[in-house]
Amino acid sequence: MSKLNKVKDLIKKRLEEESATGTGSSFTAGTGENYATPVAGKAKNYYYKLGYKPVNRKALNKAAKGIEVKQLWEEQAAFDIESYIATLPTDDEEVKKYIAGRLGDYNALSDKLKQLITLIGDAKKDTINSYRENPQFKAVYGTDLANSLLDDVIDLFTK
Repeated sequence: MSKLNKVKDLIKKRLEEESATGTGSSFTAGTGENYATPVAGKAKNYYYKLGYKPVNRKALNKAAKGIEVKQLWEEQAAFDIESYIATLPTDDEEVKKYIAGRLGDYNALSDKLKQLITLIGDAKKDTINSYRENPQFKAVYGTDLANSLLDDVIDLFTK
């Protein structure tokens, strides 16, 4: 979860109206002395009343003179392997095919790492839920082995 989403969630949690009864009861029309407040659940109204306003990211990035701003959460443009291969100073089709395959392998690695990040997040949630239900000395997933294997993979790409 990004920092921006964490801040948004924190603001929403702080600004939500809480039940006066403390029992989690909700408004039921026509019974008892219930009252549904007119702005219940409309945190955006309070957001602006408290002086907050949306950030103009383009203006903020432009104001950061001399600093290269990279939006890490946006997908980067894919490297065009075919165009690159066409610019190589060789006519040997076997060499071009080999180089294209090697560069394609990097794309495959990136895709697998994206999948792995999702799987690690899911495994962490499963582990948290498992320990919440039954705290014990038991590994839900093999993190020691995974860390060791990832260290080996990192060593492959370290010069």
